[in-house]
Amino acid sequence: MSRIAKSEVHAAFEWAAAQIVEAGGRDGVTSRAEIRRKIAELTGAERDLVDFFYRFIVRRGGNPSERVDRGDIESALVVAREQLVSAFDTNDNGLSTDEVANMPPLGRLAVKVARHRQRSGEDLSNHFEALAFNLVFDDYGTELTNEQLLSFHVPAQLEGLTPHTFVTTMKLDLDDPKQKIARVESAADFFRRLVEHHTPGQTAQAVALAQAMQSTLADLHVFIVGEDPAGGPMHPVYICGVAPDGSLAGLRARVQWS
Repeated sequence: MSRIAKSEVHAAFEWAAAQIVEAGGRDGVTSRAEIRRKIAELTGAERDLVDFFYRFIVRRGGNPSERVDRGDIESALVVAREQLVSAFDTNDNGLSTDEVANMPPLGRLAVKVARHRQRSGEDLSNHFEALAFNLVFDDYGTELTNEQLLSFHVPAQLEGLTPHTFVTTMKLDLDDPKQKIARVESAADFFRRLVEHHTPGQTAQAVALAQAMQSTLADLHVFIVGEDPAGGPMHPVYICGVAPDGSLAGLRARVQWS
């Protein structure tokens, strides 16, 4: 397996720290009950990293109440970067397989999360489609029923996603009503509605999909293409962001407006 840069493992710890801060809400203090609710939203190695990093912070603070504040989190993050990651990169040229093997379990878990976040945009898109299996796209006033969410990927070297970079990457002709952007929305609101739309038995699946996309793609947005009504009744929808390899990745579906 190829070497992995320290910065990418640091970023995994920083992501986990951000999840712990977010779990605490406005008061800036995260309790055991709040972290349990947070990790219930997560899956796989990401869930484990947030759980065990929280426990690491609690042990360092020695607080029997198991409540941690932002100062506790920042202090633990410094230690994690220096003692659990950087100390094992003996040649300062990225972490080798042997160096990773010598890391403590929490450090190795951060490497696993970092490698997951390294996956190509195409791989991630296929993974998202698998997570979306049997979920129904029913939003934006569509008249379609049983519309499925399918993988979407366009090779690129993007540094960020805006309406302009989306148009450029997709090679859209804005003189054609069918290719004009009809609507742009942050993906957070879309995912909230997706979770609310599904039955309790599918809620966990919808949450897992949202978490997987939000934890691996940058600048997540929803784009609906095709001017209404000049662009016709059928409009492609793209729920996408920038993958770690710079490509455009996510899911696609359709809406019908008549």
